[in-house]
Amino acid sequence: MKKMLKIMGGFLVISVLVSGCQMFFVDTESLIATKVAEVVDARMMEYMESVESKDDVPAAETEEPTPYPTYTPYPTQETKTIYYNYGSAIGTPGGCLNAAFVSETIADGTNFDPGDGFIKSWTIKNTGYCTWNTNYKLVFYSGYRMGGDASTSLPQSVAPGQTVTLKAHLTAPSSEGTYRGEWRVKSDLGVIFARFWVEIDVN
Repeated sequence: MKKMLKIMGGFLVISVLVSGCQMFFVDTESLIATKVAEVVDARMMEYMESVESKDDVPAAETEEPTPYPTYTPYPTQETKTIYYNYGSAIGTPGGCLNAAFVSETIADGTNFDPGDGFIKSWTIKNTGYCTWNTNYKLVFYSGYRMGGDASTSLPQSVAPGQTVTLKAHLTAPSSEGTYRGEWRVKSDLGVIFARFWVEIDVN
């Protein structure tokens, strides 16, 4: 019995000594884990501070994307009308070829029965500086010709300042209505000038 007590007492002493010695051993794994946690916490704090500092930057200091250039359309070009002065050009309307109305027969709005024949005449004055020769013609221009000739030669030469009476032999249309025909003078070079007309009522 005493021997058994001695053995148990020895085990007790040994266990106390072993447990006491473990107090002096260093727990390496715990130290490493603690250090890693401290480093991670420090890096996270630095990251959060940098994000907060960027959020504090005023809007004016932030860079904005460069905008695309604004499209500028080409200016609309204006259409210009050019007016030519024919006053000194030979063979063209103006100073050389010019006429003024003097008088006429068959006033505008004269009444005719369908098919009536009549003679319309216009007296005009040469106000240009070119003489009108007999190759100049009275020509139908537009509207209703009323059976008249398409062209008729001037009866005589007309010097500047002189007058001439031009006649058209016409026939009233067969249907009722108002009819108008316009006539011109055509030079020996084919230039059209002057303007006069006939207008009648058929009923």
